[in-house]
Amino acid sequence: MRHYFTSRSCGGAAPTLRGPFVLGAMVLLAACAPTKFETQSDIPQPLIEKIPVVIGVHLPLEFTDKVYEEKREGGGGEYSIGLGKAQSAGFMRVLNAMFTRVVPVASPQDAAATDPEIRGVLEPVLEDYAFVTPMDSGTSTYAASLRYTIRLYSPEGELAESWTFTGYGAQPSSQFPGKGDEALAMATRLAMRDAGAKLAAEFRDQAIARGLLPSVQPVVPREVELPPPPPRN
Repeated sequence: MRHYFTSRSCGGAAPTLRGPFVLGAMVLLAACAPTKFETQSDIPQPLIEKIPVVIGVHLPLEFTDKVYEEKREGGGGEYSIGLGKAQSAGFMRVLNAMFTRVVPVASPQDAAATDPEIRGVLEPVLEDYAFVTPMDSGTSTYAASLRYTIRLYSPEGELAESWTFTGYGAQPSSQFPGKGDEALAMATRLAMRDAGAKLAAEFRDQAIARGLLPSVQPVVPREVELPPPPPRN
């Protein structure tokens, strides 16, 4: 998948430089140019046993339209990173693999009226996005993390439970020489993929899943009448 990048240098057109001054000019322009890209979804549909319930899903606008923006001091650069489209597509792909049926709802309070079979509503929230560049760490690796919270609401819209988990990704800059924005995009993409894998693999073991899983009736022992022993000869 391709990432879409835009950048603009500061200070107008660069003067024509020769020799060792070229490298210094390139470093200066890289520090001035803002990094801007749209993260691409790289979360595959997991092959797992479905949870046999109908689940509602509410994706808030702040989740679907999320753009992370930051201006770092000391020449650390400017960043504008689109996360909303990729995380929305990825989470829906995972949830459709996890449950018998997934129903989008306008809000958690609308679930019961939308579909009477909905057992609960899940709402993802991006709590934090963070990244480290080689300039920050002194290494040659770009690293990113995405911390999510999944909220569970009752069909009537009451908050019942939540679960927080984090996805991590790292990408050596050597695989994208001179293209730090692409290395950061790949690290972000891998972090989102890791978060999707954790959601699929660990959800059943969390408290949030207890209210959704069909209750198992305890086995009650019953008396068994044995046939009378055969008569003795």
